[in-house]
Amino acid sequence: MKNYNDYVNRIGIPLRFKHKRKLSILVLLSIIFQIQANSFSRPIVLTLNLTDDINIKDQPIQSKVSGTVTDSKGEPIAFANVLVKSSTVGTVTNEFGYYEIMAQDDATLIFSSMGYKEKEVQIKGKDTVDVILEDDVETLDEVVVSVGYNAIERKHLASSIAVMDMDKISSRPIVKLNEAFSGTIPGVTRMQGNNLPGSSGSEISIRGLSTLQNASPLVIVDGMEQSLTDIDPNQVESISVLKDAAAASMYGSRGANGVIIIETNRGATGEFRAEVHTWLSAQDPIDTPNLVSSADYMRLNNEARQMQGQSLLYTDDDIMRSQNGELPNVNWFDVVMRQRAHSYNTSANISGGGGVGTFNLMLGHIKENGLNVNEGTEKFSARFNTNINMGDKFVLLADFYAHRLQVDRLYMNDDGHGLYQRAWWMNPTQDVFYESELKDHYMLHNNNMNPLARIMEGGLRNNLHDRSTINLRPRYYINDKLHIAANVSYMMNKSAGKHKRETFKFYDGDGIPVETWGHTVGSSQGVSESQITARALLNYETQLRNNKDQIYLVLGTEAMNYTYSDYREISKSSFFTKLNYSIENKYLLEGTIRADGSSKFAPGNRWGVFPSGSIGWNMHNEQFMSSLKNQGIVNNLKLRASYGKIGNENVSPYLWEEIVNRWGWTMRVPNLSFTWEKQKQINLGFDLTLMDNRLDISFDTYKKDSYDLIYSNFPVPPLTGSHSLESSVNIGEVQNKGWEASAKWSDKIGDFSYSVEGMVFDNKNKVLKAGYTQNDTLIFKGNNDKIWYRGIAVDNYYGYQSDGYYQTQAEVDATEAKLPNTLPGDIKYVDQNGDGIINDEDKINLGDPFPHMNYSININMRYKNWDFSMLGQGVGKRLGRLNGMEGYPVLVDGSSNSLGTPRQEYMDNRWTPETPNSRFPRVWTGSSPNAVLSDVWLSNAAFFRFKSIQLGYTIPKLGNSIRNIRIYVNAQDAITFTKWEGLEPERNGGNGNYPKMATYTLGAKLTIF
Repeated sequence: MKNYNDYVNRIGIPLRFKHKRKLSILVLLSIIFQIQANSFSRPIVLTLNLTDDINIKDQPIQSKVSGTVTDSKGEPIAFANVLVKSSTVGTVTNEFGYYEIMAQDDATLIFSSMGYKEKEVQIKGKDTVDVILEDDVETLDEVVVSVGYNAIERKHLASSIAVMDMDKISSRPIVKLNEAFSGTIPGVTRMQGNNLPGSSGSEISIRGLSTLQNASPLVIVDGMEQSLTDIDPNQVESISVLKDAAAASMYGSRGANGVIIIETNRGATGEFRAEVHTWLSAQDPIDTPNLVSSADYMRLNNEARQMQGQSLLYTDDDIMRSQNGELPNVNWFDVVMRQRAHSYNTSANISGGGGVGTFNLMLGHIKENGLNVNEGTEKFSARFNTNINMGDKFVLLADFYAHRLQVDRLYMNDDGHGLYQRAWWMNPTQDVFYESELKDHYMLHNNNMNPLARIMEGGLRNNLHDRSTINLRPRYYINDKLHIAANVSYMMNKSAGKHKRETFKFYDGDGIPVETWGHTVGSSQGVSESQITARALLNYETQLRNNKDQIYLVLGTEAMNYTYSDYREISKSSFFTKLNYSIENKYLLEGTIRADGSSKFAPGNRWGVFPSGSIGWNMHNEQFMSSLKNQGIVNNLKLRASYGKIGNENVSPYLWEEIVNRWGWTMRVPNLSFTWEKQKQINLGFDLTLMDNRLDISFDTYKKDSYDLIYSNFPVPPLTGSHSLESSVNIGEVQNKGWEASAKWSDKIGDFSYSVEGMVFDNKNKVLKAGYTQNDTLIFKGNNDKIWYRGIAVDNYYGYQSDGYYQTQAEVDATEAKLPNTLPGDIKYVDQNGDGIINDEDKINLGDPFPHMNYSININMRYKNWDFSMLGQGVGKRLGRLNGMEGYPVLVDGSSNSLGTPRQEYMDNRWTPETPNSRFPRVWTGSSPNAVLSDVWLSNAAFFRFKSIQLGYTIPKLGNSIRNIRIYVNAQDAITFTKWEGLEPERNGGNGNYPKMATYTLGAKLTIF
């Protein structure tokens, strides 16, 4: 903000007060009430009393003034600001440009809206004032972007920062905030493989993967580090994504994976306002397997055993009876999915302002019900944000937040996915119950693995997760150019769980007891975490050289402390400064330097310095562009370039220290050189606006070099007598290259307005150095399918190259280089080095699992009271792995390899002597050379999915209090186009997961004044 008054106008704080002594007492009482009260009634009453009490003179008589605000074409302007000049009274227009406000007869009203010139109108005793606002393209450049420690006008930014359109997010039925990042920000990928209640279901990646550790971006909410899944989407005002080093280096050691800045809603000076958003959703699984029938299962099992020279399990009569329906034919997925999953959400924002300040109380409740009665979550959240003016120049922002999340799971499958894995491990010949008069006479099958018994008799587990935060942000304005700010925050996370199972006895088919699940009850306390952050900032912002130049300067320091109830502790300390300088609004300069210290690293290596710089050129402000600008052909053209160094410290503490077990053997070798993971990044880009601001184009290209990567489980030869020895080291170097392009066209024709937005981006990574030299090879502990060497992609598929299938036993016998137990119909592997042996030396790079050519299209249309939106997201190229039951005909469990039911797709495309050129190898049980990674099990996982299709209708003002009601229907993830041979293209195969869901929603949003 340019000065204190600008800040006041933005957050809605009264301008000045005279009775400071009386005010200070009342402010103190206000703070106490706000902390202690469980409802919003007291702060509202207190605020109104303060407003009345502070006035010195008698209140003049006021009357109601109303009218409409339109543009030059006569179209109503929704959400335009209407303020009474030299007061704190204000309101906004509704969907149809209508407003009402209380004002004196001689007052002046100020009308403003983004993209229009501000206008002042004297009332002169009139009770109706209609206003026409003129277009002002210059104001579009004055959008303020939050970059964390300060806010900067977009036209003065030279770094790569993306701002999310919150209008498109707040109108959708989103359960977790990370869902908002699917197809909405260039360079940000989110792959969601399931919809398990209580799970994020996905991880967000910004500009690719370049680390061996946690690659999640840093999330800052109102200045505090938090998780995306903690935030109610209805409480968010703005989201900024810092993508390049020039933007993210302000966060130094935590910025290598990108930074997401979130600001929650705050109150505004004006009338009391309430918003209620509620919706109800029903979900259908879209990725359950199409399993073979019991008759086909018998045929496949016999076929495998016959080829393997084993005795057959099923007779022709068994198969015929099964085909005629005389024997069981059970789809175990239908058995365990006992209800239609559904969820409902209600949130309320209650805000107002006047007198001493503003407030916003945000309440939320969401309940997710899974596919059976024992799965689901319930979350209650409350956030109270208040702005308090404690003097002429002192402002306090006080935020309080708390939520409680209860996650319900099965006691015997408490990870949420195990039930669906076990359903796949069954086969259709196994029935659920015996034919018996006994109640709930379950068949146990395969060592107590009846999934329905686990649901109904296996007990329940309830997990509670509590989070509470207090965030105080005082600001003191020394003058219009300089202010100091502080941030003191405290966050506490707690968790606990309990479980209960009643005694249940199982009987065999003759009614004889064979198994008892005993009574059990228990509880546990999770590891508690407390986070304390203290920050001090000095912000200087002014214009220089006769208002030709603009400068933003931030100096700051912060300290953070994390304490865990298991006696772990992490301490961090930082010093930083950032300078933004705009010369004649043409030439932009940015410079940042941050020094971070962390207790996670070894003494002598705990401090890192992370500098960055960027330059920009607002070419549209040059004289030679004036004719194009005046004609509206080119409205904005900015060129940007940046370079910087940032870090990554997303690792556990104490990794550098020695660990000795109870017998005195060293288990972890100390490393006194253990230090930061670092990244250098260069970014080039431009922003272009054309055709009277109807067409926006943006492009970025970047290169990131990450080095001194942290490998926390580096194997060390066990020379001390221990069976396993490891250490933490800084090793290797990875490069990411990528580009991002987006374009948006928006226009209005009469009552019809629309916008079409598209984006496409890609990222490719490769290992530059796997070890300490460029020729080193790094083999990862416990994962033979993962190996690094120069030129290979991170997390690459490393396996065998196939050369068709063996067709006859003679061909198998004549081949020297093969794996043990090879039979006709098995995969023939290429002997890469020609040594006559198939082993790890013959494995090659088969590709990487990352999504490439990511793209999305977003269409929004509005006609009078109707609105329609569609968001489509796709991946142009991805290589997925068909591992586990999604690819193999049996569960490869390392022992019998005989459980599970094949998919119909496998049966229809398997090798047989009659179909020698089939897609998949022969059916098998037991050990098989086919169950290793090869290109046979890799498949095209490109897809296009309609993430959201929504139709809404807005009912205008009802009565004197209800401003509008918007009713909408939404379909999410309902339609997908893909050639992926597995179940879900956003994840690799496996042995069963909680399904991916299509969600259908009916919702309503109500605004009350």
